[in-house]
Amino acid sequence: MMFSRHFILILLLNLIFVTSARQVDLPAEETGTPDGSNEYVLDLNKLDGDPDNLMAQIKHLASALHTCGFSGDMQQMRLVELANRSVTCNDGSPAGYYFRQSQGSRKWLIFLEGGWHCFDRDSCHNRWLSSSRLMSSRTWLQTKTGTGILSPDPEENPVFWKSNVVYVPYCSSDVWSGTASASETGGYAFMGSLILNEVFRELLGVGLMDARQVVFAGSSAGGTGVLLNLDRMAALLAEAGSTAQILGLIDSGWFLDQEHQTPGAECNDALYCDPALALQLGTELWRSVAPTSCTDMYGEEQMWKCFFGFRIHETLQTPVFIFQWLYDEAQLTVGMSEPPIQIEHWNFMQKTGRDMRASLRNASAVFAPACYAHMVLTKSDWTNIQVRNVGLHKALKCWLKRNEPELPDLTREEWGPLFSSSRETINPEEFGSGWLVTTASPPTTVGDDEDDDEDSGGGGWWAWKRSAATTERRVKKNKRRNSRRNSPALDREMQGDDPWAAAKRSTTRTKKKCQQRLLDHATCPHCNPHCPKMTNPFTGEDMEFLSFMRLFGLDLSVLAEQMGLDERALSMVEPAVAMKILAERARTRD
Repeated sequence: MMFSRHFILILLLNLIFVTSARQVDLPAEETGTPDGSNEYVLDLNKLDGDPDNLMAQIKHLASALHTCGFSGDMQQMRLVELANRSVTCNDGSPAGYYFRQSQGSRKWLIFLEGGWHCFDRDSCHNRWLSSSRLMSSRTWLQTKTGTGILSPDPEENPVFWKSNVVYVPYCSSDVWSGTASASETGGYAFMGSLILNEVFRELLGVGLMDARQVVFAGSSAGGTGVLLNLDRMAALLAEAGSTAQILGLIDSGWFLDQEHQTPGAECNDALYCDPALALQLGTELWRSVAPTSCTDMYGEEQMWKCFFGFRIHETLQTPVFIFQWLYDEAQLTVGMSEPPIQIEHWNFMQKTGRDMRASLRNASAVFAPACYAHMVLTKSDWTNIQVRNVGLHKALKCWLKRNEPELPDLTREEWGPLFSSSRETINPEEFGSGWLVTTASPPTTVGDDEDDDEDSGGGGWWAWKRSAATTERRVKKNKRRNSRRNSPALDREMQGDDPWAAAKRSTTRTKKKCQQRLLDHATCPHCNPHCPKMTNPFTGEDMEFLSFMRLFGLDLSVLAEQMGLDERALSMVEPAVAMKILAERARTRD
């Protein structure tokens, strides 16, 4: 078997190019080089006619590149304390963030941690006793390994693995809304809003200014914090002179304003207090800020209403992707004050699922499985979640592509050189740092499964810097395809001298493939077969939802009677099958 030197060289250059942005100095025992360097010398003169030698050299090279690309140090996010020491955590310790930079990437993910809140002296005291890590930075480690959408592993995180990643720990207990100093409250500081100001301003100096796309994300209280601060952070970037596009990503931060199922319950913990009452007390203590577009609608005295997603969402100017479990565990815990073990709890869960689904009716981009769970994006198995056979990661990736910044708003004459038939390379300086092309049309949105970051990992432009020969082959292929479809108009579109229109129409056709609204029917909790397994709190083993409810004392006979089912027959079938029966009966009853 003979190999062309040109073929070999191209293959190796592509391997080197993909991993070069992540190279680090490695010890000799890891790289296999005698001197401990991370260089590998490839002698092409020894390759002709010797496939075994070729494969041996490629294996050695691949091993070195693999070790470089997945260095443990490169995967870690490193702690950065805020330079402005007057902006602090609850206890006065310095606030900060974890940062993992991706050289060459102009895409950013800034993620807010969640963790409830406290709203008065008693609730904050209880929070300090049980969860002091959410009120202080004194126990923060110097490095943090990201999981889920924070992971640098492309298998675990196919969407953001090449992005610059920022993780902002939650230590202000105010849903990222406060501006109060310790002297103003007579105790703890609540500076979540001010912390975000400082984080974004510091990041402007390390690459955020030149970002192309910024995804501002958060889970639980962090997700609500994104809703409260999204438009303001977009304005902060614009005022600083950045042209970055900012998008919101909410995970389990869309709460309902429901009546508590235990009226008069002692309100000394946010987890078991009526949400509306807790937020009324909290916003005053925290000296919260919320978008004026929302406070103008509800009034400053009712700012607390803006903490509920279904209210604030309609006032936002910035696009948002919402992930929300229809049977959110935190929402139900607040409403029921205990695990779901009574028939009244089952009824409340059913109503909550329906109400949650209804509250999302005006959301333009939403992914809502019928599961009993809370949070997902930082879990390592987040890509397993599906609604109607569409994976969460694919829906999110498609939405991000759909919302990528448009091509520069130039006239056809200004675009002329980009669509010239000339095979001369265009000077990239004429079009800014984001452009490096040789021929043909501008980049367009691509399908779900393709690698999308045209400027991530230091190698984006390589994917669309094509030779003239490649372009000619693509044009001929398009002509043949159009001819087979018997579409003269489409054929003229590809053959004519108006590639601008062709590119725009091609992008539009591709974008229509995205399903922006994926919601399960709220028939019963955990009826989606892709729901995460429940965990037995005593053994740590996975278990079905119905078994979980039985474990905590649910009387299945009462549930069966209410549904008009035979209790003995229901108890004999597998829990997953029983859930399907309950779902079907609930559907017919509705």
